[in-house]
Amino acid sequence: MMQIKFNYSNFAYPSVIRERRLRWLGHVRRMDEARIPKQALQWEVAGFKRRPGRPRINWKDTVNKDLQRMGLTWEEVEASAQDRQTWRQRVALCIEDAG
Repeated sequence: MMQIKFNYSNFAYPSVIRERRLRWLGHVRRMDEARIPKQALQWEVAGFKRRPGRPRINWKDTVNKDLQRMGLTWEEVEASAQDRQTWRQRVALCIEDAG
């Protein structure tokens, strides 16, 4: 019987997670304005103040960090995410560089 060993230490889980998070961002940015995920991404609660102490890390803050690593702004994301192939290539290049 042959055993197959897979070295998980060489597998870049954070890069895979980042890639999927950014691909989802592109998907949401291409959605129609009436869709709930797109509205949720753009939604800001009026008068909301965070509690004292360390703020919780939310999805949008994490994506902002990912975009900073890529050197992109939200305006550039809006423009490049409209073309699915271009966005996927851009995300793939980012992941390869960070990998």
